[in-house]
Amino acid sequence: MKKLVKGIKAFIALFLFIIISSLIYYKGSILLVFDIYKELKDSNKSIETLGNLINYKASSSMEVKYLKYKNTASKEVFLDLYLSNNYNKPSPVIIYVHGGSWIYGDNSIPIGLEPIINAFNNRGFTIISLSYELLDSRNIDLKDPIIDVKDAIRWVYKNKDKYNFNTNDIGLLGISSGAQLSLMAAYTDDESFIGDKDLSNYSSKVNYVIDIFGPTELSTLDFSDISLNNKKIKNLINSKDELDNYSPINYISDESPKTLIVHSIEDEIVPYSNSEDLYNSLLSNNIDTNLITLKQGSHFFTDFNLNEVYIAIIKVLKFLTSSTSL
Repeated sequence: MKKLVKGIKAFIALFLFIIISSLIYYKGSILLVFDIYKELKDSNKSIETLGNLINYKASSSMEVKYLKYKNTASKEVFLDLYLSNNYNKPSPVIIYVHGGSWIYGDNSIPIGLEPIINAFNNRGFTIISLSYELLDSRNIDLKDPIIDVKDAIRWVYKNKDKYNFNTNDIGLLGISSGAQLSLMAAYTDDESFIGDKDLSNYSSKVNYVIDIFGPTELSTLDFSDISLNNKKIKNLINSKDELDNYSPINYISDESPKTLIVHSIEDEIVPYSNSEDLYNSLLSNNIDTNLITLKQGSHFFTDFNLNEVYIAIIKVLKFLTSSTSL
């Protein structure tokens, strides 16, 4: 599973670099692409460094690290904020939810992405990297990280004036298990999965969600590789009803937000059929959706065909530009 976390971070770094560079160019701000190049050059960084797993230190007053966003005894529940540099208008928000089989991983940003985040912030976006409770040996339930994601969205609404957030332009981007948490948070209503009572009166609505290699039908997964001293999770794995309770596909309605799905048919952990079924269900509910299919690439984010990745980036670009106010 740690191999998965490492692969995910390297993939995210390259994936975000291409997306953001292309997105900025597409909107006519080509000078920002050169800004990215200049920042990479000035900071003596290169494309190859983007997959490095060492976290870079906060270098800007516009970064807020380890901000606790809800009342809880857990030390795992905090946000890293990369705030917009545009003070003149409310900032669109992208919330990143990391993967790691609900057990591993963290919300750290790989070194080398600093220039990319700076360019995105200069464009007017706020990026929030979310930490949530992990299903380790403690007696916690799969509902807990879902609650954390919902509460993080509610926190954005609560603090929209303080940080000048545009709450009409909030998106979720989840990887692997983080995608499952994102989809559950996006597809359930405001009254579902409430944690912190001080946040309970705020909305958890998002404008869009990006699902990258996410499990949407948990009963199709092989949990044999997960070894946990957690009775609740063991009971969950052995109960189809419980698995269905946490399967995003069962919460789709005509109120669901627009959804972009990215998945490889070679995924050896999450069956590609999860994404096909999700896509078809969204279409049947008249939800704006798109499925980007990769013919190569494992769930550990290796062995990709670069040409496929580039084509996928163009499609992601189209989705983002139609979903945000950038």
